Amino acid sequence: MTEIKSVEIRCLTCGTWFPSPVFIGTLEMLESAQMSGNMAQCPNGHMTPCNKENMRARGPDGGFIGNDTV
Repeated sequence: MTEIKSVEIRCLTCGTWFPSPVFIGTLEMLESAQMSGNMAQCPNGHMTPCNKENMRARGPDGGFIGNDTV
């Protein structure tokens, strides 16, 4: 199992990246997780979804990047 070193969320309003308030231990757990309806507040005060689509995770051997991260 690949341990996750960092998980970040991209605010869909302003584009700011910030640390995820949701802890995920491994990339395998992230891939199998069904995350929807979660919200987080970005450093600029916007409420944004906290789902896999706007999330990136980094591990020592790779990572994950969601569809809404560009």
